[in-house]
Amino acid sequence: MTPYYATWFHSSHARNATCNDCHVPHENAVKKWTFKGMDGMKHVAAFLTKSEPQVIQAHEASSEVIMNNCIRCHTQLNTEFVKTGKIDYMMSQVGEGKACWDCHRDVPHGGKNSLSGTPGAIVPLPESPVPEWLRKMVNQKDK
Repeated sequence: MTPYYATWFHSSHARNATCNDCHVPHENAVKKWTFKGMDGMKHVAAFLTKSEPQVIQAHEASSEVIMNNCIRCHTQLNTEFVKTGKIDYMMSQVGEGKACWDCHRDVPHGGKNSLSGTPGAIVPLPESPVPEWLRKMVNQKDK
């Protein structure tokens, strides 16, 4: 995921949007957590079997979620300026409109979404998931 993090980090979306803002449904909690669990298991399986592709492509369900979130965040722009606010991903699949990325190809990850496209990309390590109180308790027992 390093190239995706690196390209997002240097995009205009980095100031206002996290990964989950675009890649997880926001209709309701059940849909959000169901999708997150299923999508997460695909990522786990690819990681464990060492079958991550050089360039990650969004699956059909993910593409629909991403476009719906583009529309959700940019509703005013879509309805007032572009007049496409009523087009959803499924309509774009049957030729009744375009997906957001058909025109906005480089948003938000830029055109370099592969390991070779972002050489030397530095990504910060995540913080420890162990709560501070537990870390202190474990360290005290070691002494």
